[in-house]
Amino acid sequence: MRTLLIASQGLRGTPVRSILVIVALTLGMLGFVAVLTANQVEQQTLTQKAILTGGMPATVELTITGPRSEAQAVQAGRQLGRRLGADAVAAFVQDENVTVWSQSKILDDVDVTFATPSLTSVRPFPQASGAWLSDRAFAAPRVEVNEKAAKTLGARHGLSLGTSDTRLRFTIVGVVRDGSDDAHVYVPASDYALFSDDSPVWHLQLHAPQLNDDDAIAAAHTLTGLGAPFELGDAHRTDTVDELSAELDSTTRVLLVLGALGLASTIVGILNVGLATASGRSKEFALRRTLGASRGGIALIVMVESQLLAIVSALVAFAGSFLLFPVVVGAFGAQLGVAVPAYDPRYGVVCLVIASLTAAVSSLVPALLSYRRDLSSVMRE
Repeated sequence: MRTLLIASQGLRGTPVRSILVIVALTLGMLGFVAVLTANQVEQQTLTQKAILTGGMPATVELTITGPRSEAQAVQAGRQLGRRLGADAVAAFVQDENVTVWSQSKILDDVDVTFATPSLTSVRPFPQASGAWLSDRAFAAPRVEVNEKAAKTLGARHGLSLGTSDTRLRFTIVGVVRDGSDDAHVYVPASDYALFSDDSPVWHLQLHAPQLNDDDAIAAAHTLTGLGAPFELGDAHRTDTVDELSAELDSTTRVLLVLGALGLASTIVGILNVGLATASGRSKEFALRRTLGASRGGIALIVMVESQLLAIVSALVAFAGSFLLFPVVVGAFGAQLGVAVPAYDPRYGVVCLVIASLTAAVSSLVPALLSYRRDLSSVMRE
């Protein structure tokens, strides 16, 4: 307690030095925490975008022909899912002949997908507003749009959905974040029959922990060999999370190196301040030695002073990172079109650890100098 009191008195006696150290530590920590924050946000947002656009890890997409209705396509998907042990199965149709119209003009920049409600079990779209697609039948199509489509369609009049022969007014019931840069409208798969009598090409997406396209192809061939009423077209993996993780690892290493270099420059700056202070306070240390303070006690005071400054700097850096976090992650979210993660309270612990270690390292040399300083040489100065 006595050492702590003496250290606090020493800090009050050198206000300029204390302010400089606090500013240097705060900037160093803010820089390092900014690197950690940017890295975490980048990883989470890019991974989320990969899941929204390509599905969760181990997602396979198969195209099949034969089913004329949603019920038949769903049945085929369930059969494949049971054989493959899939956790989630979804079906959708993309027909270029069915488009969004504004009065008598086709909106070519808006894509249309007829999907089963289970699509979000494979690609878990965050719901920005409203509700996701429903199996219930309505007189007019009730559709879901992504944020890009919400902006595009919001400025249009006389909107309808359909072909050149059949068009129906629709109601937007919700907005999702699907990670796509293009405007997209999602329509219940059961409504496809309202616009076409043809047998479409169905896309089945299946997710399982260890699923691969070879197993999916083998299962489809087995089912068709047993008389299942569909024919297999293409089959391929759609998820990109694993590939993305490998790319992000290299980015993480580069960012950590940059953060470490920033901290190293902070340590050097604080070390210079500490050396100058130790030289300027040599008479003070000599007087304390004369009054009975030990060399170890003097060195301990220097170390305690640095840790007090570290605590203050950590609090300032934590508050600063908390205030800057919405700006940083908001920029990522706007660019990637996905929901961003919340602020991690562990950044406060990171700030404290970084500040304590940086202050300890930077005060180590001044503490050793004060420990080894010869009393007689100081008294002669």
